[in-house]
This record gives sequence, C-alpha cells and structure tokens, in this order.
Amino acid sequence: MISQELKNFFPHSTIRDGQKELVIDIATAFQQNKILLAHAPTGLGKTASALTVALQNALQQKKKVFFLTNRHTQHHIAIETLKLIKKKTNAKFSCVDIIGKKWMCNQEISGLFGGEFHEYCKAVVEKGECEFFNNARKKQEATVEAKVLVNELQATPLHNEQVISRSQERRMCSYEISLEVAKTADVIIGDYNYIFNNFIQASLFKKLNINIEDVILIVDEGHNLPNRIRDMVSNSLTSIMIKNSIHEAKKFNYHGLIEWLQKLMEILNSLSNYIGKEQECLIRKEQFIRKVSAIVDYEQFTTELENAADEVRKKQRKSSMGGIASFLESWQGEEDGFTRILSEKQGKYGSFLTLSYLCLDPSIVTKPIFNQIYSGVIMSGTLQPTFMFKDLLGIENSIEKTYGSPFPASNKLSLVVPETTTKFTARSEQMFQNIAEKTTKISELMPGNVAAFFPSYHLRDTVGSMIKTKKELFWEKRDMSKEEKEIFLAQFKASKNGLLLAITGANFAEGIDFPGDLLNGVIVVGLPLARPDLLTKEIINYYQQKFGKGWEYGYTFPAMSKCIQSAGRCIRSETDKGAVIYLDERFSWERYYSCLPRERLIVTKSYDKFLKEFFNKSLPNRTLPPF
Repeated sequence: MISQELKNFFPHSTIRDGQKELVIDIATAFQQNKILLAHAPTGLGKTASALTVALQNALQQKKKVFFLTNRHTQHHIAIETLKLIKKKTNAKFSCVDIIGKKWMCNQEISGLFGGEFHEYCKAVVEKGECEFFNNARKKQEATVEAKVLVNELQATPLHNEQVISRSQERRMCSYEISLEVAKTADVIIGDYNYIFNNFIQASLFKKLNINIEDVILIVDEGHNLPNRIRDMVSNSLTSIMIKNSIHEAKKFNYHGLIEWLQKLMEILNSLSNYIGKEQECLIRKEQFIRKVSAIVDYEQFTTELENAADEVRKKQRKSSMGGIASFLESWQGEEDGFTRILSEKQGKYGSFLTLSYLCLDPSIVTKPIFNQIYSGVIMSGTLQPTFMFKDLLGIENSIEKTYGSPFPASNKLSLVVPETTTKFTARSEQMFQNIAEKTTKISELMPGNVAAFFPSYHLRDTVGSMIKTKKELFWEKRDMSKEEKEIFLAQFKASKNGLLLAITGANFAEGIDFPGDLLNGVIVVGLPLARPDLLTKEIINYYQQKFGKGWEYGYTFPAMSKCIQSAGRCIRSETDKGAVIYLDERFSWERYYSCLPRERLIVTKSYDKFLKEFFNKSLPNRTLPPF
C-alpha cells in the first residue's frame, strides 16, 4: 500500500495503476537500504515515481538525492517534476541542476577537450586570471554578491541553462555558483561523473561536506552505465599524439623530451610487428614498460611530460604531452578486469597506431559505490535482463523488477519477419537487394513517417542505395552536432511521408521522441552484433570466466538492447500508435526472440496482411509462436 503521505507528495493528482507497483517497490528498496533495478518501459512515469519517493526519504532521513542522467532532455523533465512537487506540497526543499564544468564555463574555451579544459581552468584560477571565478569566490569563500545570487536560485527549481544565464549576467562562474547552491540542496541533478568518477566525486563531496553513505542515488537510462564506466577508466596513446607532442616540444623548446618522444614512437612502431591480419594484438603491461624503461626512467618520463604540459597550457591552453603523461600513468594500472590492445586504424589522413588500456569490468568502479550508498534505483526502458546489469555493476543487495507497458496493447503491432538476414556469411548482392525490397514494401504499407535502423553505416549505405520508394529519404550522418540533429529532425518531422535511414545505437536510436503521428513505424534491419574484434573477444572471455555467460553479456544481450531502444522510438505515449518490424530471420531464433518485448509479438511472413489490418484499426489480438 502507498501511504497517504506519499500520495500527497506525488506531483500529479493520481498515481496510475502501472505506477503504483513501481512506487511501492522503490519505497521498499529505500526502506531496506537496497538497490532497485527497474526495467520500466517508456510512459510508466519513472522520473516522477523515483523523485517522489527519494525526496520524501531524503527530507525525513536527512540524506541527499543524486539524480544522474546522460540525457540533456531528462534534466528538464526532472526539474519540471520537482517544480510540480513544490507547487503541490509547498515542501521546503531546494535542488540544483549541474552539467559538466566545461559546459558551464563562461570563458571562450572552444577546442579544449576533457582533461585539457580542467588543466586550463585550474591554471587560470590559480593565477587569479578568471574574472568569473574571482567574482564568485574569494579565499575559498563565496563573495557577498555570490551569496545574494545563491539565495535567489534556491527559491525555485531551475534548469542549468537558467543558472548559467543568471550567473553570466552578473559575471560569475556558473559552476561555482551551482556548487554553492548544492551545499544545501536536497536534490542534485547531474551526469554519471559526479558519483562514478572517483576524482570528481572526491572533489565534489569535499566541497559539499557530504559522505557517500548519505546518498540516495537515482540512475536514469541505467542501461548506458556499464559502457560509460568502461570509457571513463580507459585510456589510449596514438601515434598522432606522439607526433603532435614532438612538434609541441620543438615549439616550446623542450629539447630534452624530443629524443624520448621519438624513441616512444619507435617503441610503438616496433610493437606493431606483432599485429597480424586482424590489425590488432594484445600487449602485456610489462612488455611496454620494459621497452620505455630501456631508454628513460618510466616515472621520470611521466613527471617531466606532466611538468612540460603544465607550462605549455599557460601559453596555449592545451597540451599533447599532457595526454601522453596521462596514458603512461594509466598503463601502470590494474591487470584484472582490464585488457591492453595495440591496433592499426584508418583515419582522415591515413593509418595510425593506437595503444589502449581498456576496462572490461565496470563493477571495479561501481561495486564499492553501490555497497556504500544509503539506497538507490537504477531504471531504464531497456534494463533487460536485470540480472545482467546486477552482475555487470556488481550490485549485491538488490531488488530486480520488470514492469509491463502502460500503453494499450492494441496501439502497437510488433512483427518478426524472417525473410532476410544481415548475417555476415549470408551477405551478397542478392541479399542486399532483398533487404532493400522488403524495407521499401514494409515502409510503404505504413502511412506517414517511418524509420529504418541498420546495424552499420556501411550496410545502410549499401542497402539504402537500392531502395526505391515514394517516401522522401532522410540519411543520418556520422558525428552530427546537436544543431545538425535538430535541423535534420525538424525536416524529417515536417516531411509527413519520409523514410529515415538511421543506425542502431547512433544519433536517433535513443533519447529522441516522435510523439503522435510524427513516426508511425520502425523497421529494425538486422542485428547490431558487435564486430568480433579483439576487445569483444576479451569481454566475452572475461564474463565467461566470471559468470559463465560470456556470449550473453558480451555479445547477444547488448545487441538486442540496441534493437529494443531503436524499436521504442514510435510508441512514446498512450495515444501513440505504431508498428515495429524486426527484419531478420535471426529474430525468430530462441536466443534472440526471448529478448524481445512479448506484448503481441508475432512471427510471420504475411506482414502485409497484418500491417493493413493494423492501420485499418482491425488487428486481431493474437500471438503466434516462433518458427
């Protein structure tokens, strides 16, 4: 049962039937100091449910809520939810919405990436050359003017854009102002880094004077967390970085480093002799350290690169030598849960070598955190299977739940059409033509806009060139900026009869909504199975040894999660109506079929019949078994 007190705290007038179970489970998890892993489809009201229970518990138990998300739009939803709670209850609480320090900076910092920005920021602050910081802080204390602004910002929940704007008006550092608000805030909205990056977390918690044991954690879009952690603690050295560093050392007269950097390039080239036809190979930790130590003391080399980089940043804000120093330090890291790979890759200006220290096991970072926090919830529309994420993240004290869709089953048609395949061994000109014909025919049986998601750009381009349709074609581009995506989407939505040729797991497969009749159908063309490269093999082997589920955790489940994410683009509200077509014979195989949402999932070659009936509002309610 949901207490009356909790009902009163809920931002909406009623708690829908589908939400009640989620709210009760979150409340139970918090009472028992456990972590709830919630696979909850779009539309269930995850954000409202989680924030309601978390905030009430935080106020009662004197804890602090961290709502973490990697989606910009979700920041807005969280803030609007908190506004509704405050308006309905008049409860006394404050919140702050923080994004990355770089993105809150008021200075001109274009061209600076990652650690480069943080080193530049540190340098200008230490020298007293940042006007915005000086106006916000004096001797580590907030200025009188900053305190006035902080009091204003605490009055109502504000999105980070509003905080940045108000800080800019008063020539103050937006990030420092946000930190000052965060000291007394009951809810902090931010990126995964604020909890899961050890350096950022330690710095933040010291400034806020809080302990990890007092954190109630909400992880939104939790299916992204394992890969984000892997990327966070991995590092790479490239031949391009070394070339740039040699140029940098010459430019700033660090002649003593030039010879060592040239020798480092020779080491990288000598290791490339181990690369076979797969263009990659494993490198042992000591193998690289021994080669470097033969020319210069390893620690001395790292330190001198760091010192040189600090000086260079004072003159040009960023340093390639600093990136090499960071890698050399990372390379000395742990063995278990990591792998070390040398690969030859093709870039814009030809081939280059990359030596990488890569994380296989995100639980190395996440397990200690989940063991220490007060309680939490990890939620996503594609957190399946929940037991996999429990294992990947190292969660020991958990509750796992899967919730049904809140939308009417009659509004969605899901078909598996086992007539083609993108399986590598079956690829041919004829197969590509068959896929193109099926994609064309299926898309034209669906009125209005349709999206087709392909496993790769290469396959999309090959099949796409063969598609002949009355619909207007829209081609997703690689590495689209935020502005480019917005313009592209506006054009697609305005088309009313377009076919989007997109990539599973890329720009438009996640975090993009097409409400109403803006998207009436999705075709998932083939399985986006990871390329069987050395990293994938290492992940499979690692999880096979650890859990006996290498292929599932490293290959099958991640691919199916991407498919389900893509499929979810067309049904985003209870009034939406759409069809999802899984176009590949492998979707009817048990290992893949069992991963798909089972609401009215039909395996058939008679897709034209079902599509016509569905869009004529007369689809029979039946489920057929797989072949």
